[in-house]
Amino acid sequence: MSAYPDLVRHDVLKLVPADGQVIGSIGCHRGATEAELIKRGRQVHGVDINADAIAVAATRLTSARIVSPDDWHPFADASLDGLILADVMEHIPQAWDALACFARMVRPGGWVVISVPHMRNFSVLWHLILRGDWPEHDLGVFDRTHTQVTTRRRLERWCRAAGLVPEQWQWQYDAWTYAQYRRLRIVNALTGRLLNSWFMLQTQVRCRVQ
Repeated sequence: MSAYPDLVRHDVLKLVPADGQVIGSIGCHRGATEAELIKRGRQVHGVDINADAIAVAATRLTSARIVSPDDWHPFADASLDGLILADVMEHIPQAWDALACFARMVRPGGWVVISVPHMRNFSVLWHLILRGDWPEHDLGVFDRTHTQVTTRRRLERWCRAAGLVPEQWQWQYDAWTYAQYRRLRIVNALTGRLLNSWFMLQTQVRCRVQ
């Protein structure tokens, strides 16, 4: 089974708007987050490359199936009201092209919620610039399976190229735990949040499809 914990991503759910009945989720994992939308009466169709995770997601979601890593079109064009891409884009080679394909699966006026690691932060500064190293971790910014360096500015450029209009941005200290980054929160507050973006490990956005 994947190293990613089976936790509800409340940070992602905060970006999901009230509109949209038919929702897709690429990289849904076990579907813990998407299951919360099922409880609210939505239809959620998930895809993932992990067979063990999909076996669990199939018990929680409207539908769940395995896809290959290079499948950039798991849903039909304009078949979705909304799409969730929670920590997916950083794992995809040529992610900007993949995002353009994903956007076409959402009807005009629909939404896409995206979460990626924010790699312009003090953690990267410490390891890469000061120590001259790039660790390989199981989770987080230094996840060994990442193929992209992602930042808010880069994500914004990808969205524009894919015909997506950013509607709401938000920062996140960490996707999985609060306690681990409590010190970052305290130091950020003590510095008046003047260096806010340097303390953040996730950048997230909800876009509308033109």
